[in-house]
Amino acid sequence: MTLLNLSVNALADDHGSSPALAPPKATGKYVNQWIVFPGIAVKDLNTAEPIAKAAEKGRIQVVVFIASWCIPCQQIIDDFNRLEDKHKKKYTNLLYVFAHDTEVDARAFAKQYKIEDRAYLGTAKVLEDFHQPELPSVYASDRFGWLAYRKLNVKEADIAELDTFISKHSTF
Repeated sequence: MTLLNLSVNALADDHGSSPALAPPKATGKYVNQWIVFPGIAVKDLNTAEPIAKAAEKGRIQVVVFIASWCIPCQQIIDDFNRLEDKHKKKYTNLLYVFAHDTEVDARAFAKQYKIEDRAYLGTAKVLEDFHQPELPSVYASDRFGWLAYRKLNVKEADIAELDTFISKHSTF
């Protein structure tokens, strides 16, 4: 009979009848290996034409997953705009991907917050590649095209952390 209670197993191990518990292994896609920043298969917000956006070598690519109906997204979008203005000349691309949103709602949201030129509709492929991120979420590459930053369910306090990341990775 296998006992799942660790305290019982620890007591059983005192007299040598049970093997020592091995420490848990750190597993997971984002822990043990370098990950190439995924290509972004999205749709143009105005024409609904499919577009493939790849990370550019020498530039940081920041992808923000948002939705027009997402209250935290609405609250934090101005912070992203300020962050983008601050790092505009620092080899950084900021893209907004609308996840689980309609074209009409996404277009109205992008127009209201003045992000039309860098906002795209998410596809099933991009959501699968990024493991159905919680909203709002941020993924960023370094200048060499590796996934270097990931933050799910971003709050206002997390913007400073992203600002520091961009500052560190955009200096030569």
